[in-house]
Amino acid sequence: MIYQHIFVVLCCIPGTMSDSCLGDQEKSIISGIKSSLKKLEHSLNEKSRRCPDGWREYKNHCYFFSSEKKSWHEAEGKCRKMGGYLVKVTSSAENSWLVNTITSKKVIQQNYWIGAADFKETEWTWVIDLSKLRYSNWNSGQPNNAGGNEDCAHFYKPFNYKWNDMPCNYTGGGYICESENGSHCLPYHKLIKRKASRKQR
Repeated sequence: MIYQHIFVVLCCIPGTMSDSCLGDQEKSIISGIKSSLKKLEHSLNEKSRRCPDGWREYKNHCYFFSSEKKSWHEAEGKCRKMGGYLVKVTSSAENSWLVNTITSKKVIQQNYWIGAADFKETEWTWVIDLSKLRYSNWNSGQPNNAGGNEDCAHFYKPFNYKWNDMPCNYTGGGYICESENGSHCLPYHKLIKRKASRKQR
């Protein structure tokens, strides 16, 4: 149907533009074409959108910024239930994007938990896979483990969102969840199941 509308309009373009080409019928056809194009654009956008509502996309991953104030362990559990994990920051580019998102007024500017922890008091690791931190953006003098129980990391507003270690039961900020965009942000147990299935093929 859309092609018929386009054909009718194009037939009126060659030669001198007559009054008939500006009539109500032609205007109605043009309006119909515009409406069809908008529907097509919306449909394509919905198909190309890989992250669920409320999540933000960056380099094939989805991110959810929650302003809900939780302890680190509560935040980690919330991310799992939502189909992700507390964010694992692996590069300065990713870190800059996260900080820019926080400071751009797209989300509430406050402290945000990330997925790094030091429960064994030996080295900091990411909760999602227990891998060592190859990239970090600690504020000067951090982590300092003040009081001997600062085992969880977050973006700390007073340090201009550089990283700071804090007791895991601290509830003065939100948290950032991350999930694999290519898997449409499936729950974590489904991601593991899918990966295992691929390895068996």
